[in-house]
Amino acid sequence: MKFQVKGFELNNILSTCIKGFNAKEDNSYIAFKLDDEDGKLIVTSRSRATFFQGSLKATGIEIADEEPRVYHLDGVKLKQLVSILPAAPVNVSFEIDDSTRSFTIKTAYSKYKLPVLSETPLAPTPVVVEYSTVDAEEFMSVAKDLIKIVSTDLSTQEHQVSCMHFNLTENKLKMSATDSYALGSVVITSSKNDLDGDKDVLVRHTEVSTLLRAVNPGSMLTIVGSDEMFGYVDEDGTLSLVGVINMTPLDTSSIENCTEKTNTFVVDKAELKSAIETVAKLSPTDETVDLELTDTGNLVRISNRYGDYIDVLPSSHVFNSPGVVSFATPILLKAINPAGNGKIRIELGDLADGCEPSLAARFVPLRPDGSDNTDISLLAARLRV
Repeated sequence: MKFQVKGFELNNILSTCIKGFNAKEDNSYIAFKLDDEDGKLIVTSRSRATFFQGSLKATGIEIADEEPRVYHLDGVKLKQLVSILPAAPVNVSFEIDDSTRSFTIKTAYSKYKLPVLSETPLAPTPVVVEYSTVDAEEFMSVAKDLIKIVSTDLSTQEHQVSCMHFNLTENKLKMSATDSYALGSVVITSSKNDLDGDKDVLVRHTEVSTLLRAVNPGSMLTIVGSDEMFGYVDEDGTLSLVGVINMTPLDTSSIENCTEKTNTFVVDKAELKSAIETVAKLSPTDETVDLELTDTGNLVRISNRYGDYIDVLPSSHVFNSPGVVSFATPILLKAINPAGNGKIRIELGDLADGCEPSLAARFVPLRPDGSDNTDISLLAARLRV
């Protein structure tokens, strides 16, 4: 068997499909299937919780009738090759050698050997429904911020309280991330394809991470899924699917209603984040950050337990019951990260001594005109000290 493909097309397909291969699973594989009738090379990878498939044009095909059309490849070796194969419109030639059971891969200036493994039946392509279409760059950007909230602890990932929740409606996609200490949700615009009513999907941190990748600006994704899998088809026709959690979504309404507005202030999000990160670096053995609200100077003091602090001057504030509120630094940063750039309003409960503190703080991103960005909801649990 011999055939050629374009380097940049092969690089794009492999860079995506290789994410579906898991070297730790015996039944995980990546396979090349040559469709000589349509002149296509189909790349498929699967694991227990993933299925990725894409195709690209193949030329110069030479194949005998008795030769197999499907070859399972060494996924570990292929992962290594992805980073060095050309990402340019140059020819990449494949030639199978039955005696050595390997593909010889040639470019104008290089040659590599890719081991071929024993043949096993290919898994059928999952049957999925096209739910809706979203802007690829917006989807990836939001998901990359929200996934930082979700716990990476494997023991907690099989639960509604620690996962990513996708809620699809006729013209909106709401992505929510939860763990036991933070909650974030962002709504983006979508256009309905074959969505029958609302659809709720829960996905683990590991699987959401597998779906995330760089996308071309202006490109679109078709969100697809079934009862067992969820993912998307990109503009190149590459299918990316991961497994879902078959559970009822967590009702977060009670959590979102537990915040109070006794004390509020508006600051620049970048300035607040920088202050939190700076005092955190000066506190290597303690992950606590304190926000002190004071009418003296009308400022917010960001400090650690070592006495280091940075003062932030709010652009507006209402301190009805000022005092000190404490957070775990990682939780606070994860909660404000999806807020985007610009001003953000922090809403806190009563901070006076002896008062019953509210359970969480709310962070409300503001639009350039000063109005609330209601498409984003962010909460962080405060520490009881």
